[in-house]
Amino acid sequence: MTIKDIARECGCGVGTVSRVLNNHPDVSDQMRERVLAVVDKYGFVSNQSARMLRSQDNKTIAILMKGTSSILLNSLAERIQKRLEQLPYTTNVVVLDEYDNEAKQAYEVCQKHRPLGLIFAGGNPDSYKEDFAKIQTPCVIITNQANDVQNSRLSSVSTDDIAAAAFMAEHLVANGHKNIGVIGGGFASEGLSGRRYQGFISVLQKYGISFDKEKQYAVAKFSAKEGADAAEKLIKQNPGMTAIFTMSDIMAIGAIRRLTDLGYKVPEDISVTGFDGLEIAGYMCPRLTTIKQLIDELAERGLDALLDNIERNKPCSHQVIPFEFVAGESVCKK
Repeated sequence: MTIKDIARECGCGVGTVSRVLNNHPDVSDQMRERVLAVVDKYGFVSNQSARMLRSQDNKTIAILMKGTSSILLNSLAERIQKRLEQLPYTTNVVVLDEYDNEAKQAYEVCQKHRPLGLIFAGGNPDSYKEDFAKIQTPCVIITNQANDVQNSRLSSVSTDDIAAAAFMAEHLVANGHKNIGVIGGGFASEGLSGRRYQGFISVLQKYGISFDKEKQYAVAKFSAKEGADAAEKLIKQNPGMTAIFTMSDIMAIGAIRRLTDLGYKVPEDISVTGFDGLEIAGYMCPRLTTIKQLIDELAERGLDALLDNIERNKPCSHQVIPFEFVAGESVCKK
């Protein structure tokens, strides 16, 4: 039995088999399980990494990444993996849909692979609070808050979403915008989208600016296509709108593309702002006005919190870190 034989039986390439055997994250869970089933069937072992995937006492840290196309979370996972390469741990990356219950998925990962720790890159502990409370493995959620979850093994590190969204709202109001649309995730009183909405709307209320959620808020996944569709929906519902606050840069990129296709100029006709501070946002035309999340600090603090729990049995912690405002060119005065 060779790697080529395994690839042939699994219906995949030799490279895919090699990545599985070397515990590379760039393989779907379904394909990983298929390859490992064949490995077990024939008793094939090429290296220690393959054995560790099935071991109950391995030193694997699982990274559950929420969202199939998130540039921000991909960057976050990359930074975490680079640091873990210097430590005696391996990683296993699991990519989830934005609306998946990541806590239940984590339970399955724990049953199959017995990781030492879990890192949730993104996620919504507010919606799945009970499931998060049941996790017994040391874990940390990065980019969202989890201080309301009753779990002594769960830490969290996030940007100050309320303050950041309020800062952006102040910027738009200072530039004369009063009829502002918002593109964000599923509306709720809690969670990441809820906090950003809370921060944004508090500023409008402060200045006595009205906001009709039915006409001025569009729900979308954090993707370019959904950002584009949401921008078009807002234009139809609220043709007098002069600015759009989006809750992610990738949404903003999609929104600007669709507005341009519809004949609008950004920012002359409609100003658009983002949230994340992706590198690509600085190469857009116009450069995107956005909130920059400090990815290096999020990754560093999140991993430190997890390793403190795993290695030193320190109690969980919940940290909120500052943000940076990037002026860009996608907002103009009205």
